[in-house]
Amino acid sequence: MPPSAASAPRIEPRIEPVQLMLTHELVLEQLRTALALGRFRAGDTLPRERDLAEMLQVSRPPVREALAVLASEGVIEIRRGRGGGLFVTGRPADEASKVRLLRENRERLRETFEYRIVIESAAARYAAQRRTRSELAGLRGMVAEMQRLSDSLASRHDAKLLGDFFAVDNDFHLGIARASRNDWLAKATLAARIEMFRPVGSIFERLEPQANHLHEQIVTAIADQDGDGAARWMSEHIGETLASIESWLQPRGRARRESRSSSKGLQV
Repeated sequence: MPPSAASAPRIEPRIEPVQLMLTHELVLEQLRTALALGRFRAGDTLPRERDLAEMLQVSRPPVREALAVLASEGVIEIRRGRGGGLFVTGRPADEASKVRLLRENRERLRETFEYRIVIESAAARYAAQRRTRSELAGLRGMVAEMQRLSDSLASRHDAKLLGDFFAVDNDFHLGIARASRNDWLAKATLAARIEMFRPVGSIFERLEPQANHLHEQIVTAIADQDGDGAARWMSEHIGETLASIESWLQPRGRARRESRSSSKGLQV
């Protein structure tokens, strides 16, 4: 046996313990995902308990448990009687709470955005090569809709319109990932966006003026089948989002000197 082979350290195989999840925890994860991605926004009514059970193909007790957890967290409000239902609260946090939440998740956010740059840039590159005409038309339609919403939000604050923008934006990014024709990239994009929105989704109160600008650049590159350009614009877009969050966490004086962007504006 060669000396190098004999002296090489043996790597012990590692097997992670299995973590079992209760049914209500799985239901809770599904509901949190839908809320994080803007499927249900502040003021919206969730489907009834019975309907949720049918949609998720589970019995009603685990759905009831999951809803009770969300209600205890203040995410939803359960109203009884006539006119009752399951309402998404969207209760605004005070400024100090917002900054504290971001700072507590700062390192995790940085890692998530770095992951997004790698994954979504690759998805954009492949989408430029593999997208269909109908997919391209869909992406262009979403950019136009985001521009309409952005123009409306430039003159007034409207929580519903803001939620609509984020929902369309999410569909836009997931649409690019699906157009890549790579299931791994599509799943990774979804997972990364969920991870991103959990700490920041309810914090930002308005958009930056140029929130939709780089979306147009990305779609133009995809339309031109320019994979390198699509990847470059996607990387820049996600990097600017992270820079916007980082600028908010800086001391106020320094943030004003280094960035003109709003402390509560976001492009995602």
